[in-house]
Amino acid sequence: MLKSLKIIIPADKIKGSLNLELTMESKQFTNSNWKKVGKSYRKALKVDNKSIVGLEVKQHGSTDEPQLHVNVFYVDKKPENLDDFIMKKIFYEFGLSYNLDDVYNELKDDPVAKNLITEYKGLRLIRYFDVEECLITYQLSANTLISRLEQMLEALKQKLGLSFKFKDGLILNSFPTLEQILGLSLKKLYSCKLGYKAKFLLELAKKYSREKIDWKMLEKLNIREARRRLMMFPGVGLKVADAVLLYGLGRTETFPIDIWVRRAIVNLYGLSKELSYIKLQNFILEKFGKYSGYLTPYFFYHSRRMFKHQ
Repeated sequence: MLKSLKIIIPADKIKGSLNLELTMESKQFTNSNWKKVGKSYRKALKVDNKSIVGLEVKQHGSTDEPQLHVNVFYVDKKPENLDDFIMKKIFYEFGLSYNLDDVYNELKDDPVAKNLITEYKGLRLIRYFDVEECLITYQLSANTLISRLEQMLEALKQKLGLSFKFKDGLILNSFPTLEQILGLSLKKLYSCKLGYKAKFLLELAKKYSREKIDWKMLEKLNIREARRRLMMFPGVGLKVADAVLLYGLGRTETFPIDIWVRRAIVNLYGLSKELSYIKLQNFILEKFGKYSGYLTPYFFYHSRRMFKHQ
């Protein structure tokens, strides 16, 4: 029998402004990470190796006085420490513990940044609660359209994830681990619509099983060394490594640049289209330092609106 737990996170517990819809629509998460249903967002989440719950998040109140309503659905027996686990996840993923308004104060002296944060107020930098999920997602995202990426992630989840059925009949699957992917043959990975990326993902899973990444250490290492260690893994280039450092570990002193972010920076600052990744990145890092990463989703979302969705 399906049961539910309701958690309300009041405005005084959320530091700074929040626009949940804008944050979700910015595509820091794909529709495969969180599924939009009406004005709420859902996902299936493994609590431990056996337990799975359905999670639904909806914002009430305004951007300046946000309130989050979280519904957690489970079958029969409530998993142990579920309340604390969900609160930790929500605060972590949506960055509710960092004061976004304080970040804005650090960025507002730059005219471009000021315009972006004014237009997209409440857009928060997210973090993946599961860093492996972030690594898999961004490794598959390289040179891939978002719509195609979503198809690949969804196929992997249906092949390997646990299923959860909501009251209205919607079925969502949990995200697989690299250990689960390691258990698949290359042929089965090809059946997940991964194309040539199947080989790189399986190689990533194999290397990860031999040389586990010490994520806590990567949180503390200098950015160059942390990036270098990530780039030792198959299918992880400069941009993917930076994305994992930012969205997986919250290293806001880095600044991943894809085609959308590049277009925005070049257009808004009047820079040369020929500038290299490192030169563009250094341009932003010199301006914003440890706050650079907070602006990544702003440039990305602005560019996709300006140049139309792809």
